[in-house]
Amino acid sequence: VVGDSAAAREQASYLERRKKLRESYDLFISELGIYSEDMDEEERVIYRVARIFGECEVGMPEGFVDEVLEYIDRWRMSQKLARSIQRAQTRGYVPIITNAMLVQNMPPQFFYLGLQESSFDSLACGPPTRFGIAKGMWQFIPATALQYGLRTGPLVHLAKADPKDERHWVAKSSNAAARYLRDIYDTEAQASGLLVIASYNWGHNVVRGLIRKLPESARERNFWKFLEAYREKIPRETYDYVFYIISAAVIGENPDLFGFDIENPLLSVQSPAPAADRARDEVQP
Repeated sequence: VVGDSAAAREQASYLERRKKLRESYDLFISELGIYSEDMDEEERVIYRVARIFGECEVGMPEGFVDEVLEYIDRWRMSQKLARSIQRAQTRGYVPIITNAMLVQNMPPQFFYLGLQESSFDSLACGPPTRFGIAKGMWQFIPATALQYGLRTGPLVHLAKADPKDERHWVAKSSNAAARYLRDIYDTEAQASGLLVIASYNWGHNVVRGLIRKLPESARERNFWKFLEAYREKIPRETYDYVFYIISAAVIGENPDLFGFDIENPLLSVQSPAPAADRARDEVQP
């Protein structure tokens, strides 16, 4: 009960801080004149989601909005987004994931990273690699799983779901993923959500090394500057990964606007999940 109260207070505190920040930032952006009167609603949503991920609208590179819209078109050609969100909703994953993010003071929109990693399939197994086999919703490789307190199971060397492997345990692996994202967020990424997403896919040590070559200021160490400096070095997989996630988050903010027959899965994020949901550590069918 004490833990539940603490989580609820943490969530309420985060939401209040976010509300105040949004209000003050809206005023700042209004004064700068970034949101013009003729800006359409789709573009406004893209700017707003970029801000949620910690990317300032000031300095947004030309073409970014069009690029996000292109990836939204890609989502329209597939049922993956709708089916994945339905899976997360029907299996009760949404409050588990968003609460894990909020406890770490991370935007709940990092929820969509799970969509890109595994389509919210807790039994997902990747192919064999030199780092081992990634497993679970968050596709942890064995070394990272152990680093963040997840036990691997006896089938660790096989691309097969394992009930004893905690990477398949939804609540525990989501908490580990949120801590991992927070750790990346607190390093050279300097609270740039899109750099955090790139790091999760490409490898945080690789991204950190490149960031260190940029000037030491938040104005220079953000996703926009990173993209400008290293566009040719960024693997296509990582580039797609970042844009699929931010475009999914944009769609989720207003599905009807973008022509998707789904509900915003984060609408209920302000309601703390029941303790039974947060403690759910079984393998989901």
